Amino acid sequence: MVGVDTVVVVGGLVVLAAVVFLLLVIAPWKSVRDEQPLDPDIETRLLLGEDPAQVAADADAAEARRAPVVDLDASRSDDEG
Repeated sequence: MVGVDTVVVVGGLVVLAAVVFLLLVIAPWKSVRDEQPLDPDIETRLLLGEDPAQVAADADAAEARRAPVVDLDASRSDDEG
């Protein structure tokens, strides 16, 4: 009786482990894989346990300080047309 219970429990754990493994392999759908990776500095700060809201605020502030990129070819075609 105990042997049958052990086989059922172990078998259930094996099935559960297989399902979890498949979810870990299949879960990163295409949209997730297509996302841009985190900046290494931001990733490091998050892994070190800093507050995600503060890290996001710092990243937004740094982005706001950057100069905008202007495509010179696009403005030239507007002037010519």
